Amino acid sequence: MEFDIIYPEKKIDAFDAECVIAAVFFDENELLSFGVKSDSIELDEAFYSYNQFEKIFELWSSPQYLSDFYDQFKTYFQAEYWQKISEDTFLSEVSRSLNMIRRTIMEAMGNNTFHELIEPLETVEAKKRIYESIRVKLKQGTIIGHHPFRFYAIEVEEKKCYLITGATIKVHKDMKKAANTEIELRKLEHTLQYINDNGIDTKDTFVTQAI
Repeated sequence: MEFDIIYPEKKIDAFDAECVIAAVFFDENELLSFGVKSDSIELDEAFYSYNQFEKIFELWSSPQYLSDFYDQFKTYFQAEYWQKISEDTFLSEVSRSLNMIRRTIMEAMGNNTFHELIEPLETVEAKKRIYESIRVKLKQGTIIGHHPFRFYAIEVEEKKCYLITGATIKVHKDMKKAANTEIELRKLEHTLQYINDNGIDTKDTFVTQAI
């Protein structure tokens, strides 16, 4: 598994930084094992080389990806929860939110307040963070009043090191029932297993591995 340090900008500064934020690179075999379809645009050469943080912004900026996403989950979008949102409205709402989401996240990295955007994936994990890495999520952006954008990460060390594993758009009120969320949770679990198996449990042990 490969990691890409997003913040600080210069990797050489990572050991001295108060907080390090990175993202995972997944290869094709890993993505397929998580449930990504072989014909998914995510595997196209234009997107394949990006880390999981940069990739999602590239995908969410692609009208083709968003159109395919809408078609895949059209049944959900036509349900009461989504107020039967049209494809055009969905695409325009995603585009409207993108710059704000990225700006908020990048500013939080630079201001050392990234941890304020983060919350444990499940309540029970909050108590574990004192002594082990936990799964976390980040919610930003809106679509017709919902807050459906989800980023997933491992909090390697509280307030000091985060590893982004992916992101998606919540399409079902019960997120675990949707295929896109299942894929992201598999990425998350796979990454957590990897860092646990390799003794990566602090900022310094992560940086040593990443650079």
